[in-house]
Amino acid sequence: MEIVYVYVKKRSEFGKQCNFSDRQAELNIDIPPNPELATQFVERNPVDTGVQCSASMSEHEANTERFEMETRGVNHVEGGWPKDVNPLELEQTIRFRKKVEKDENYINAIMQLGSVRLGLCTPKAINSPSKAN
Repeated sequence: MEIVYVYVKKRSEFGKQCNFSDRQAELNIDIPPNPELATQFVERNPVDTGVQCSASMSEHEANTERFEMETRGVNHVEGGWPKDVNPLELEQTIRFRKKVEKDENYINAIMQLGSVRLGLCTPKAINSPSKAN
């Protein structure tokens, strides 16, 4: 089982772009060795030392129960119709609309939405910046 985690970083977080160029080595300072200090050094052979100049970061992972996920796509041309209603058949859609419009819950919902809409269209609500959103 392969576990992969992709770290995403924005371009603005990279810092200033580095501009490298090829040029000859340049000697800035030359310090001759001091024989008196050489006696204080202890030679160790072989020496393997790891050096890291950045903060130590780690990631922890644990095995959990597998979650089966499924992705489905829907071509949503005209929406909200039950399976038994073909949206391309004008007769079926008109029949279904009449059936829904007779429902008492539909009438109450339309009345509620209408009153909310009228409340938003008053001159006071139109001029108020908090109601505009």
